[in-house]
Amino acid sequence: MRESYRKTLTWLAVLLSGALVCAWAFPRAFPLFPANWQVSRVEAERIALEELRLLGTLPDDPYVVAQMDNDAGLEVRLLQASRDGQAALVRDSGMEKRVLLWEVTVYAAGAQPRDWAYQAEIACDGTVLSLLKGFKATDAGGTLSDEEAIARARALLGERGVDLTRLAPPEVRNKDLDKRTDRVVRFADLASPLASRLRSGMEVTFAGDQLAGLGTFAEDVQPEEITQLLQPIGLFSNIAFFSTFLVLPLVAPIFLKRYHEGELGVRRGLQILLLILGLAVVFMVQVSAGATQGTNFGVLSRQQTTWVWGGQMIVLFFLPMAVAALLSWSVGESLCREGWGSKLAAFDALFQRQWKNRTVALASLRGYAAGFAIAGGIFACLVPLARFDAVAPISYQFGPFWNHARWPSLALILFLVIFSLYTTLFGRLFLLPWLVRKLGEVAGATIAALATSFVFFSPVIVLPISIGAPIWILNSLATVLLFLYADLLTTILASFTSAAVLSIFPFVFAADPQLQLHGWIGVLAGAVPLLLTARYLVSDQVFVYRYEDVPPHVRRIAQRERQRVELETARNIQSSILPQLPPQLCGVELAHVYLPATEVGGDFYDVLALEDGRLAVAVGDVAGHGVSSGLVMSMAKSALAVQVTFDPEVAAVFATLNRMVFQSARKRLLATLCYALIDPVRREMRFASAGHLFPYRISRLGKVESLESVAYPLGVREALAIDSHTAQLEPGDIIFLCSDGVVEARKEGSDEHFGFDRLEAVLAKFGGHGASVVRDKVLTALETFTQGAEREDDLTVLVLRMP
Repeated sequence: MRESYRKTLTWLAVLLSGALVCAWAFPRAFPLFPANWQVSRVEAERIALEELRLLGTLPDDPYVVAQMDNDAGLEVRLLQASRDGQAALVRDSGMEKRVLLWEVTVYAAGAQPRDWAYQAEIACDGTVLSLLKGFKATDAGGTLSDEEAIARARALLGERGVDLTRLAPPEVRNKDLDKRTDRVVRFADLASPLASRLRSGMEVTFAGDQLAGLGTFAEDVQPEEITQLLQPIGLFSNIAFFSTFLVLPLVAPIFLKRYHEGELGVRRGLQILLLILGLAVVFMVQVSAGATQGTNFGVLSRQQTTWVWGGQMIVLFFLPMAVAALLSWSVGESLCREGWGSKLAAFDALFQRQWKNRTVALASLRGYAAGFAIAGGIFACLVPLARFDAVAPISYQFGPFWNHARWPSLALILFLVIFSLYTTLFGRLFLLPWLVRKLGEVAGATIAALATSFVFFSPVIVLPISIGAPIWILNSLATVLLFLYADLLTTILASFTSAAVLSIFPFVFAADPQLQLHGWIGVLAGAVPLLLTARYLVSDQVFVYRYEDVPPHVRRIAQRERQRVELETARNIQSSILPQLPPQLCGVELAHVYLPATEVGGDFYDVLALEDGRLAVAVGDVAGHGVSSGLVMSMAKSALAVQVTFDPEVAAVFATLNRMVFQSARKRLLATLCYALIDPVRREMRFASAGHLFPYRISRLGKVESLESVAYPLGVREALAIDSHTAQLEPGDIIFLCSDGVVEARKEGSDEHFGFDRLEAVLAKFGGHGASVVRDKVLTALETFTQGAEREDDLTVLVLRMP
């Protein structure tokens, strides 16, 4: 209980500290944020429709599109001027009103995107920045001289209260069309304090002799410089936009491999996919109209363009994102279940609506507090940017798309739930454990942080980008460390909350109560799991998996692991049954090796010293793999030892072992055996082989002789007919016995076996050498041929060298 209180108080302190840092640092990090923001999208539409009547009659049943527009280039120039000590001049110029504004466009019913009827720009404080009337290039128009245009422009601006004494003499720009001449009358601002960077003032537009619009203008003196500065942002934004096409080729092959092996399931992944697609549909309904402003699909009307583009975005953007989330969850969950299962507990509990426990409550508090801490840290990093000749435009904090919605807080929440699931499931649940498993914790975490820093949407944009990149990396590293320290739910909530605070915090500082409400909804959305579970923060109740909670594929993994342990134990028992022979028995030099395959096999061998000075030598193989083969092998090995004690003769040994296999083993479970009695004094060997590989005799000069003896394998018939043979041996002769795992060895993906010819060539080359030398040379040749491929069968080699 005391530990629960300590953790709760610690994370509450982190939350409070992060919130205070955000409140202090935000206005200092973004000095051009719209502090006097009084106009919502709905209010901007109302103002625009009222003011546009100055230019003419609005169409019946119009299609009205409102979007939040920005001028990042203008903001960069204003920030540069503020950095150079001209902050007061920037405030007095009023040009910051053009940084963030509402663009309201009016279309006649069925009009195409290019054929808008009216357009207005409304500043965040409600100032009308421009009013325009749309004309087609083919529309005819009357004639209007430059002098008449200037006079009408002066009169119009005077009527709207513009102080013409502050403006320079007018400049007229003409554009000749087939049926009319358009004119723009510009009045530059004489008192503009930023003339070295920006030309600004008022302009009035005429289409032929008709008034086409009026408003403010701002032109960069060196637009190429701004373009070059902003180009990298466009590049990284496109990479982030299409990040799923970088993610899918990485995670999909691993998913297919593990799915084929039965190591993962897709039920929860499919639920996540459907959740993302459902949220995406609601999101696109909210934002498609504003997000498609300026988009043209040939003959489609403006309203049709909205829905077609929305459908395309769901298919080309959100569907791949949902598929990537599905694959990442499936593979990442499988990886984490094997070693980091506790990191999934809170997420599983929340997804199963079992949130009434301390597991979910603490993860919710950690995630929300960590999100504020990350956002506060980023805001704090932006405060001293001027010292490094860098700027952070607030224009880039709005979007993608959600800022165009009628209810921006709802659209933001929808998008961030989708994006947080996608990025965290891939970057933290899948990529991080996968890299840690391959490279270790430090290297894996570092690469995961670096890779995801530049692939997904960045938390803030800092120019030049070389200054902003370290902030991206630190943000990514924070969530990596959070996942390693805590769990998946904590990391998802932290990613969601930090992104929400970084994006919608300007709404919190707005002057309009409705905008403030949207800001607080977005900021507090990450606290919903915490609000549901706060009472359990100091409880003793934790989430415990029940058997029915465990997914089927996890049960399969557990069953497979249990079987693996059982097989490993069986292999160890089998290896312990097989003897560790001394280097010499009765003057005969011995060398042996037993290399088990990945499963329990049936190979066995033994060399027993008899009281009369002879050696009983046996190598056998029970057909197949698995526990049943291993059990029969153990029985055969024990029966051999007992039989040799009573009667070691060849016929008696084969009769006893055949009877045991025939009576005890299941049908079609056979065993092969090569058995020999070696008399070192008389240099004589009596032997027989029941379906087993023939033994080899290798002379000191390298002559290789196969000692043939043919009989049915053990267990085929109730009575086994054995024809034993006798071989005379010479001093230094080598007797080589092995299992079929030697001659049937092959490299991976090949059907070519090591074979008898290669084996006999090795034996011939090293005749006259010691038993251990022959054994080692055969093993080396096998390793070279198979190139280290996994053994498909047990491998047994027994070498004896006569004195």
